[in-house]
Amino acid sequence: MSAAKTLFTDPKLVLAGAKATDWRDAVRQSTALLVREGYVTRQYPGKVISVIDRYGPYTVIAPGLALVHAQPSADSLKAGTAAVTFPDGVAFGHAHFDPVGLVIAVATTNAAAHIEVIADIAAQLERDGGIVDRAVRAKTDAELYAALGVIEP
Repeated sequence: MSAAKTLFTDPKLVLAGAKATDWRDAVRQSTALLVREGYVTRQYPGKVISVIDRYGPYTVIAPGLALVHAQPSADSLKAGTAAVTFPDGVAFGHAHFDPVGLVIAVATTNAAAHIEVIADIAAQLERDGGIVDRAVRAKTDAELYAALGVIEP
């Protein structure tokens, strides 16, 4: 049996109760946490926005949840996962899963880690369908960090 792990290892990478003017603003806010804490360069947020502009709202992977990321590159300085909640919801343009209340921004340094993080989040959603609602209801950063919890093996 493998040990439990968490994708959210830095409590400075969560922000509860944000407001966004649009999906680009929501992406900027979530990736700004990664920039501020030295996980990615200042160019990374723009790359994430460009990916969504090019491919559409594929990052909205479940009701109320966007998993925003760009390909691993020199702009990813170290692996990290940030989360920001938007209780009022943000329209990403997804036909079925809008509005988004939880944006998770991912930075990885290689393709294998990139796939592993996305798979871990998908597996957690499958096991715990209430995680997005609990996260969005969090009133403080500490409550959000706790709501995101441990990713079970």
